[in-house]
Amino acid sequence: MLRYEIPPQICKTLINNRITKIIRRGKYLIFLLNNQSAVLCHLGMTGCFRISRDYVKRKHDHFIMGLKNKQIIFNDIRKFGFIKLYKASDIFSCSHLRKIGPEPLSENFNISYLKEKKLRKVSVKSFLMNQYNVAGLGNIYCSEILFDSGIFPEKNFSNLRLEEYKKILKSTKKILNQAIKKGGTTIKDYNISDEKVGYFKNKLKVYDRYDMTCFRCKKNIKIKKIFQNGRSTFYCVKCQK
Repeated sequence: MLRYEIPPQICKTLINNRITKIIRRGKYLIFLLNNQSAVLCHLGMTGCFRISRDYVKRKHDHFIMGLKNKQIIFNDIRKFGFIKLYKASDIFSCSHLRKIGPEPLSENFNISYLKEKKLRKVSVKSFLMNQYNVAGLGNIYCSEILFDSGIFPEKNFSNLRLEEYKKILKSTKKILNQAIKKGGTTIKDYNISDEKVGYFKNKLKVYDRYDMTCFRCKKNIKIKKIFQNGRSTFYCVKCQK
């Protein structure tokens, strides 16, 4: 069983219908169907989809959508992911999606938006990690964004200056676009599809580099590691102020 039980009526809803579009919102995938239904999926920590023409069952396969000459299979080792069924007209107002913040690569993630959030008395890392503030940013990319922008992860978001807002916006778009071009970041479990990995791991400047030499400072300055909200944060004590 996944985080939630897969709706028993989902098979009846899918049979003899078409997937008309697949879209992403934050960390969620949405399969829109021609019968005005929508399948909402979250990959959790280890979930992934693979496409197969000759299905061979694997351990931790939880859900299969059969197409005309292939199958889309959802596999999740740790079972933190989930699949839910909605009416397409209700999908963006469901409890999972209605409060998600703007997409970080969209025009809505801008200076004016960050100014509106000025009173949030949390660390800048915590602000970026909160899906209600910004959609889809994960732990790895937040560490990389703050390193690239030269901002200390524990700095209070409410104390940021206008120039620091600009740096965050610029670094966010820069890091994410670079990661997309490299197919994402494979640390342990993440695959793009069919066991292909994401190569942005080779471009990481700070994440998972504890006690290693800072790429920017070089010489004897080492990357530090702290824990924020139960997650590892990596930073340079000299570069990030």
